[in-house]
Amino acid sequence: MFQINESSHVFYVLAWGYAGDHWFSWFAKALNAHPEIFALMAHEGSRPKYLAERSRSERPPLDAFTAFLEDMGTTYQAIGDCWSYRPWHFREVIDQYIDKIPLLFLARHPYAWLEFYVSWRAGNMRMPDGSFGPIDHEWSIAQHDYFKELGLKAYRKDDVEIWSAYQGMYQLNRHRVDIDTRIRRVALESLVTSPQRFAEIVAYLTKNRVEFSDALLAYIYRWVYRPFRGEARVLAKPDNLYRAWPDWKKLAFERIVEPQTLAFYSDIGGYEYFK
Repeated sequence: MFQINESSHVFYVLAWGYAGDHWFSWFAKALNAHPEIFALMAHEGSRPKYLAERSRSERPPLDAFTAFLEDMGTTYQAIGDCWSYRPWHFREVIDQYIDKIPLLFLARHPYAWLEFYVSWRAGNMRMPDGSFGPIDHEWSIAQHDYFKELGLKAYRKDDVEIWSAYQGMYQLNRHRVDIDTRIRRVALESLVTSPQRFAEIVAYLTKNRVEFSDALLAYIYRWVYRPFRGEARVLAKPDNLYRAWPDWKKLAFERIVEPQTLAFYSDIGGYEYFK
């Protein structure tokens, strides 16, 4: 067992997948713009695509991975991982981490999160060799019987945009119960619009060891609406997304996503929903 101490320089930024959403990648890249921060981005989710060490759903043990980051990051004032781990990964070990390692959960409006969740799967999750293994796995764990009971639009396996939308809505409900209340929660939208808020989060993640200059903040905020290589678009207006949804999708959202889930996200980001 590796020991975690209060002087640790490691941090974790958690999410339920970033799925090619520019604002998630912007946050990690913005952290890396400072020479004293090293932030990995979805490292342990992408690694199994190329190195046959484990399945894509598995992650290294947190104590060992934290020790690895600590060792790897001695050149920096802060080192961390963004997006590899989900809040539930910390469920059993939260007491060991909460007062020693900064833990941040970044939320996104459910409409936007769902849009990327679906498009990521419809695009075969950026698999390098055309393999459909991950999509086959996603299909195998989808709640098909439940969706049928709800009387939703029928689908076949190749209707990825339909069944993955249903599954994404189902997953949103899990988000509410998977996160420990002691993990700090912030709306990603609040960071892309406020350099001051971003600076506050940097101070939290780095235990006040790192500060962004005004010039560096201005530099990284030029990227907010500029997609990076490999990204297609920036989704800034969730209401426009909802208005473009077909009726079957609106009905599914109404029947699958629980009111408590909508309230959970509204409490974090003040999000509004439409009917």
